[in-house]
Amino acid sequence: MTIRSNNILLVGLEPERREAFSALLNQRGFQVRSALSGRQAFEGFEDQLPDLLVVPAALPDMSAAQLCQRLRLNAVTRGIPVLVLVETQNPEQERLILEQGADACLSSQTEPAFLMFRICTLLREQEEDPLSRMGGTFRQPCVAIVTAPGGLLWSWRGKGRDTPPVLSELLRRNGASVVLIDDPDDFNLTNWPGGKDQPDCLVVDLGCPVFDGLAFAHTVVAMRRRTRQCMRVLGMVDGGQLSGQMASMAFTAGVEDLVDTDIAPDLLVARIGSLVRRKMVQDETRREEAHIESARARMALADALRRVNADLAAANRKLIEAQAKLVQSAKMASLGELAAGIAHEFNNPLAFVLAHENTVNRSITRALNAVREGDSLTAEQALAKSSERLAASLVGLSRMRDLVVSLRRFSRLEEGEFSRLDVPDAISMVLTLLAPKLGQNIRVVCALDAPPDLFCQAALVNQVVMNIVSNAADAIMEKQREQEASGQPAGEEDRIEITSTLEPATTHAGQDYVIRISDTGPGVPQDLQERVFEPFFTTKPVGSGTGLGLATAYGVVQAHDGSIVVTDARENGGACFTLRVPYRAEEERRTHAA
Repeated sequence: MTIRSNNILLVGLEPERREAFSALLNQRGFQVRSALSGRQAFEGFEDQLPDLLVVPAALPDMSAAQLCQRLRLNAVTRGIPVLVLVETQNPEQERLILEQGADACLSSQTEPAFLMFRICTLLREQEEDPLSRMGGTFRQPCVAIVTAPGGLLWSWRGKGRDTPPVLSELLRRNGASVVLIDDPDDFNLTNWPGGKDQPDCLVVDLGCPVFDGLAFAHTVVAMRRRTRQCMRVLGMVDGGQLSGQMASMAFTAGVEDLVDTDIAPDLLVARIGSLVRRKMVQDETRREEAHIESARARMALADALRRVNADLAAANRKLIEAQAKLVQSAKMASLGELAAGIAHEFNNPLAFVLAHENTVNRSITRALNAVREGDSLTAEQALAKSSERLAASLVGLSRMRDLVVSLRRFSRLEEGEFSRLDVPDAISMVLTLLAPKLGQNIRVVCALDAPPDLFCQAALVNQVVMNIVSNAADAIMEKQREQEASGQPAGEEDRIEITSTLEPATTHAGQDYVIRISDTGPGVPQDLQERVFEPFFTTKPVGSGTGLGLATAYGVVQAHDGSIVVTDARENGGACFTLRVPYRAEEERRTHAA
């Protein structure tokens, strides 16, 4: 226990008493302020809250009882102790003042040492864990009486050694539960009986011949420090033993109030009630403070969680953007590899159109001359030839238009966004772009039995399928070159098969959208099948590949919570890539992505 502060406010005291009292407190190191009335005192609370109020029984504008009532109604000032000074010590007046909410009542003629004892005990802060009593419900106060036959408390106002202490019955009448402890050696807060309330106040017999009351008070102080309890201790001494020396010894032992056997029963009950009330007020104040701190901690945690979520969302957006850029880079690399073939696809129809343009001009000129000469047959023949050449040119121009449209669709940047994709149409576009590379020696067979619509990223087909089909074409052409170099006869027609099906999922409830791409190439050796998806790993000659195609494909499939594996295509003698992604409706995918 420690003295929490030394800020004392004197309210409504007469000038002479205020000066004398201030001098006494200043000598002991306390900081003293004064207010002329209760109203002035409350106005000063806005600037600084006192740690203790010293007031007379009657202030200029209100009574001490009214001041206490106003203090207790406000959660901020509820725990401020109030010491009431009276002219002369009157037990009945003291009892009334304590019952009206004051924490102590002393005569202005009280011995200075005992007066300082009461002030210090009111300022003493109990070391309670505010969380230990959180969530508690209303209960009656519990008072423990520590005495034994032959002690002061045992025989106080009683009939003898065999009669229980009278104080027990007085406290029960006042609404408190009472525990009698006649063997202090058995008192242990740690092993307090389950189901019983721990005492709020201990009334200790300091004059019992069976045990040392002050030593027991020392033990209680040490015990409540360990258990984080803040029970109050009131000590009783024999009549006439109240002195400054006894008060100093009691304060050191941890006693909050000190009485003698001459005290009136009602006043003793009031003194005990004052200690219990003050403890409960501090309990409530600490609970409120703990709730406030808990709320602040939860708010701080919520703010931190929001910040972390915002950071994660930002990081996720950056990853999606990075993935989209990587896919876009890989697509541009693929287009670079196909540039020669695409240029050839443009050049053939363009040369065809330019060649027919001269023929059409000559035919039209001949038709005009024939019309001037009146030779209608020759004019009709020339115009018919022009029409045929224009129709043939239109076929070439349409081919160029389709190729441009495919290039524009393939080079879009929305690869990282989930949307509805027409899988057969997307595969057709990819095969259009790869047509120059596939040539006439590789036949592509499609058996797309799965539903055409799939909610996914466009890169699933535009990049993944294209990379796999392009690699398959490279592998088949490499095999054909080796056969030609060795003089081996060509075998069966080389082909690439693309299939799509819906199959039961293996890792989640529902179905998987499965795309398989197999070829008749040389295949992928068993020891390399696990490495083909590693970044920068390639089996192509130096300068022929970057090693990023299948690594990018693996990342795209992972973004769909799917899988991609390569196995042997035993029937065709080549490799088989299997793509699996969850098949979901659009609404389900949006919820999952959120």
